[in-house]
Amino acid sequence: MEAPKQCPYCNQVVVFTSNKEIYGKEYGNGKCYLCRNCKASVGCHDNGKPLGVLATKEMKVLKTACHDLFDIVWKKKILGRSEAYRRMSVLLGIEQNQCHFGYFDIPMLMKAIHIMLNPHWFREVKNN
Repeated sequence: MEAPKQCPYCNQVVVFTSNKEIYGKEYGNGKCYLCRNCKASVGCHDNGKPLGVLATKEMKVLKTACHDLFDIVWKKKILGRSEAYRRMSVLLGIEQNQCHFGYFDIPMLMKAIHIMLNPHWFREVKNN
C-alpha cells in the first residue's frame, strides 16, 4: 500500500505527521498520514508504510465494530486468527491477503459487519 498524498474524500494534501495531532498524545510509533482539512487519517508501520487506507471518523467507528465482532472469535479460541481471516475472506469474496479491516471502504465494512452479525459465520466455509 502506497503512502497517501491526496485525500480521496476532500482532495486536499495529506501530510505525514505525529498522531498527536489526532489524539492529543502519541500512540504506537507516533506517526500517521493525516488530511488536516477533513481529518481523515491512517496510522503507519515503523517504515512509513500505511496500515490501511485513509479513514474518516465514520469509517473508524465501523472498523472498531468489525474488530470487536471479529476478535471475539480468535481471542476465545473458536478459531485461530489466520483461519478466521481465511473464512472471512471467502465470505467477502476477496483474496485473503486483502482481508484486513484497515483496507476496507464503508460498503465493505458494512458487508463484513453484516456477515459477523450471523453467529455462525465462523463455521466451515469452502473456498470458491
